[in-house]
Amino acid sequence: MPRLTARERRDRYQREYAFQKRHGKSFFPHAVFHDTIVSLIVVGIIMGMSVLWWAQFEPVPMEPGVERAGGILGPAYEGRADPGVEAYDPKPEWYFFFLFELLRIFKTPELLLVGSVIIPTIWMVLLIGWPFIDRNPDRRLSRRPIALAVGVCVPIVLLTLTFYGSKAPGAGGAASDAPGAAAFAGGACSTCHTFADAGTAGNVGPNLTEGAVNYETAYDLIANGKGGMPAFSGTYSEDEMKCLAGYVATHSGAPAGEEGPEAATAAEVYPAACETAGGLFAGGGAAAAGD
Repeated sequence: MPRLTARERRDRYQREYAFQKRHGKSFFPHAVFHDTIVSLIVVGIIMGMSVLWWAQFEPVPMEPGVERAGGILGPAYEGRADPGVEAYDPKPEWYFFFLFELLRIFKTPELLLVGSVIIPTIWMVLLIGWPFIDRNPDRRLSRRPIALAVGVCVPIVLLTLTFYGSKAPGAGGAASDAPGAAAFAGGACSTCHTFADAGTAGNVGPNLTEGAVNYETAYDLIANGKGGMPAFSGTYSEDEMKCLAGYVATHSGAPAGEEGPEAATAAEVYPAACETAGGLFAGGGAAAAGD
């Protein structure tokens, strides 16, 4: 089919518009009536689900911290939050998982504004402004490659971020009382590494909960750096680096509170180096921070 000129497209549009104006249905009252009916149906469904949820409430429990059970639509209310639980790992609702993953990618202070404000704002501006940017009246997808690319890529990116955000660890729990744990959680290590014993959930460097690291390798990486990991020989003292390396070797590759398979490689220096370093390195978790 030959491509129409601008004048031919304009003439065809004017003929179609004149035909619809003579024979088509007006916005009011036809479209308004249809929208009203659909809106009433949606409101009715919400009210019906609310009544069903209320009808299935179980009796109020006597225990203050126990949630009141409900039916197929969930509990009447959840148990009260316990501020004494330090190991709680908060995560957002599922419809915020894409933003949660963005904040995990852009988690350094310099890039936090990019992930939390700039990128979501760009997406929203594109969504609102695209009908004004792409004025092509042609309805064939093959003749609108840019619009097609944007329309396909944006949902794919959002769904991918949502998927990885749902699989990612939460904001992290509290560091254990092990020597070196509080220093690991309170320093630069926490922004890059996921480490269950330290309560960190970084996603830049290797996951230390899943992979064990021996003492010599950990000390060399901390002191000299490698790849994207910076060297900390000018930031930490010798005992502090030995403490961190011993802590990583002792607890990496294991669940929180347990020793990993490489713990024996650090036995000669850990935890003695942490006691010499003092402060956060000496152990005690959050309590040590106030000493």
